[in-house]
Amino acid sequence: MDDKHSTRIYEQKELERRYMAGERNFTSIDMKNFNLFNFFLVDINLSSANLEGAYLAGANLINSNLSHANLERVSLKQSLLIKAKLSNTNLRNATLVNVDLRGADLTGADLTGADLTGAVLIDTNLSHANLTDIKTTEQTIFHQVTMPDCRIQNDLNKALSAEKLLRRYAEGERNFQDRILHRVDLSGANLRDIDLSRSRLSYVNFSGACLENVGLGFAIFSDFRNARFSRDEDWLGVYFFYCDLREADLSGVDMSNSLFIGSNFLGAKNCIAGTEGDLFFYDTTWTDGEFIPGLISDIEHWSGEFIDCCEF
Repeated sequence: MDDKHSTRIYEQKELERRYMAGERNFTSIDMKNFNLFNFFLVDINLSSANLEGAYLAGANLINSNLSHANLERVSLKQSLLIKAKLSNTNLRNATLVNVDLRGADLTGADLTGADLTGAVLIDTNLSHANLTDIKTTEQTIFHQVTMPDCRIQNDLNKALSAEKLLRRYAEGERNFQDRILHRVDLSGANLRDIDLSRSRLSYVNFSGACLENVGLGFAIFSDFRNARFSRDEDWLGVYFFYCDLREADLSGVDMSNSLFIGSNFLGAKNCIAGTEGDLFFYDTTWTDGEFIPGLISDIEHWSGEFIDCCEF
């Protein structure tokens, strides 16, 4: 192994160490050709950083600041860039396959030649961005997106209003996989047995709803206060980011292999941690009001047994 490669590995480990110690400001850092596959880097400040050619596939970069950064030829395949700041960022020829860019700000970003196959752009700001020669497919989602010319583009095929979903549910339909529910009000609704797995749920009001035996997968900024879940329901691999679950009834729900970021479980009833696998927290309020910083697993938090969480 040459000295240059050894130095890069050391620098990557140092970044991990500093991040896990609570540091978030890495402005102007040189991360060229870093390999940070599946790394957890929520809230990190990488503004004006050099990430040219870096491998960040599967990285969790929610609420990160990458404004004015150089991400040319970066691989961000299947990464989470929800609420990320990417204004005036160089994303030329970047791999953004299946990346989640919900709520991200790409004002003035240069995406020339970027691959957006299967990317999710909901409530994303692309005003004045350069989209020359970008690659998209039918799986790429553009919904409530501000385009470079400042017009709003919607996905009328996948997005559902509350009225349309409730009508179809009343008619007997239960499978709503791969749909978009964005800023809809389903408060108090009876949605028992509905399958919303793989759907994009953002800013949905589920307060007081009956969600017994419901299939869930990934919800952000949604309201589940006083919602009712069933005793035999599993949340295997569910992601709830910045969701409100206060006073929800979670009777017997198995949360194994789930991740909760910025969510609030205060007063939630019959809430148990993972039983079949680890549960992970980041800045989450637990049922008794305890604030759990992170990233940390339920085992490490309550028993003190260390688990390396940075590569989640």
